[in-house]
Amino acid sequence: MTSKQPATKLEGAAAGMETGWMATGHLLSGVAVWAVIGGLVDWWLGIPSHIGLVVGMLVGAAAAIYLIVKRLGSS
Repeated sequence: MTSKQPATKLEGAAAGMETGWMATGHLLSGVAVWAVIGGLVDWWLGIPSHIGLVVGMLVGAAAAIYLIVKRLGSS
């Protein structure tokens, strides 16, 4: 009797889909978290033009892209 062992590594299209979802999740969560932080800074300082929100979104996108490149570059 042979028992089927579940594969630990995804192959083919599934591996690419996993990478895509990982990158999308990092990007969306980075922008969302830093947008909230920037919005809170705007509210705390009383800035009416939402500069902190925009800066927070840009910082979140840059940080997420850095993490994506770092993670995908090592594998």
